[in-house]
Amino acid sequence: MTAANPAVQPTPALRVCLWCVVAVLAEVGLYASYRGHDARFHWFTHFFVGAAAALVVMAAVAARIRRPVPLPLVWPFLAHVMAMFPDFLFAGGVAHEPWMDLFLGHISTHFMPGRNLTWFVVFLLALAAYLAVVARFPAADDR
Repeated sequence: MTAANPAVQPTPALRVCLWCVVAVLAEVGLYASYRGHDARFHWFTHFFVGAAAALVVMAAVAARIRRPVPLPLVWPFLAHVMAMFPDFLFAGGVAHEPWMDLFLGHISTHFMPGRNLTWFVVFLLALAAYLAVVARFPAADDR
């Protein structure tokens, strides 16, 4: 991948597709990690909470820097890992404790009225907020 041979460099669309594949495979791995505990619905809770938190931060950062955030699929993945981090501890034998709410409300998020349906709506609202912020910026071709 050198500047001398631009045909070898991946296109932006190809890079986005590769990041999508990596993100989906990582999330499939996280989802599978809950299989042994028969608690895969927890994956959804922590995904929606983490991704919603990431999208709110992404919207704030994008508004500040006046362009979409770099690596937009990495942000929700990292926030998801942060939200589910106490479950990694639990798999290692550490019982859940109230202090684990420091990890994006790890314990209390399970007691939201409507549970995952409510968190899904929160996630969709956060996604809409990020997309509304990004939609205000000119397209890359317009710059």
